[in-house]
Amino acid sequence: MDTNQKPISELMIRTVCEVSTDFSAAQVLELMHRKSVSSVLVIEERLTLGIVTERDVVRNLHRVGGLQGLSCADLMQAPVVTVEQTENCMDVYHLMSSRRIRHIAVTDAEGLLVGVVSEGDILRDFGVEYYMRFHDVGGAMAAEVGLLPETASVAEVVALMDQGRHSCVFAVDAACRPLGVLTERDIVRLCHLHENPERLSLAETMSKPVRTVKQADLLHDAVKTMDQAHIRRLAVVDANGSVCGVLTHHEVVSGLEGQYVSYLKDMLQRQEEVLESRQAVVDQKQVLENILRSATGTAVVATDRACRIAYCNPAVAAMPKLQDFATPGRDLREVLTRLGWPGCTEILLPGALRDGRVHSQALDWTVGQDNYHAELQISLLIDDANLPQGYLLLLR
Repeated sequence: MDTNQKPISELMIRTVCEVSTDFSAAQVLELMHRKSVSSVLVIEERLTLGIVTERDVVRNLHRVGGLQGLSCADLMQAPVVTVEQTENCMDVYHLMSSRRIRHIAVTDAEGLLVGVVSEGDILRDFGVEYYMRFHDVGGAMAAEVGLLPETASVAEVVALMDQGRHSCVFAVDAACRPLGVLTERDIVRLCHLHENPERLSLAETMSKPVRTVKQADLLHDAVKTMDQAHIRRLAVVDANGSVCGVLTHHEVVSGLEGQYVSYLKDMLQRQEEVLESRQAVVDQKQVLENILRSATGTAVVATDRACRIAYCNPAVAAMPKLQDFATPGRDLREVLTRLGWPGCTEILLPGALRDGRVHSQALDWTVGQDNYHAELQISLLIDDANLPQGYLLLLR
């Protein structure tokens, strides 16, 4: 799969399940259950207002304590993360990974919905050469897996799913051998069929037997098993048959992250070579536009010599809690200090970044109950006389 060049329009699903804002939560659940879909888009006058996913159902069942009387607006996430249909698959995957989401709406140039793409859609385009990079299941599986005894209640299951961001929970015996599994899709089904599904037990709601693979099994074969059985996850077991991990679409697709980093580095290196060949740095807006064309999805910020923000690209505003960057004239040192990096004042000095030096810094922050991580690079913006005119930041 040439993820660097293929547009997302080639992978997206064009038949989208849509509801209007006057739908109730019960109607949304009925549609998701009947269509066996993992997401529904909320549309009003051709505009995409929100999205309801299986994870949203789990989260609301856990945190609200029931879905009776709720509307689709109560369930949905908004605003919806969107990409244009011309974006390449690699950048779309990276946006999904950085935002920790599994679905993205795809629009045309006018912002009107034309399709939706999920991790599964990207996964189905992988070629054998991709799986050879991992070879076995152990190289791709997640070791953190939701496990409960079969006597646990559905309320305990959705709490574990929500808190651990698990897409499924396995019922296990005393030796940790799998007895059954309850998935996010099962939670949607139970919410549709039962008024109080959280009172049911795992034993009476789980699916069994559980499909399993071993760590040494070939990844390509495991994905074929999921595809042929029309399932999205497998329990990974050790030599004793005990659960030691889980393999889902998410874990397989997550292997793209390393490939994305290499792709981005290559793009930036080529851009740097082009700029060096000109032996001069043009005005900062032109520099940023060149970088943006090569590093779609990377947040870019530029300041003047006094550290006042002069320019930022749309990717900045899409990063949770970093919307402060979008305000021209704001002091960058103040923003970075508020984000937990008080030492930035020592770096944002022309002397600290002279001779083409680049400073790398990790940023970690929390929005609500979600944790976010970004890698930041800072360098000087210089003019054709090699004099500092401000600072350039790249965040990924």
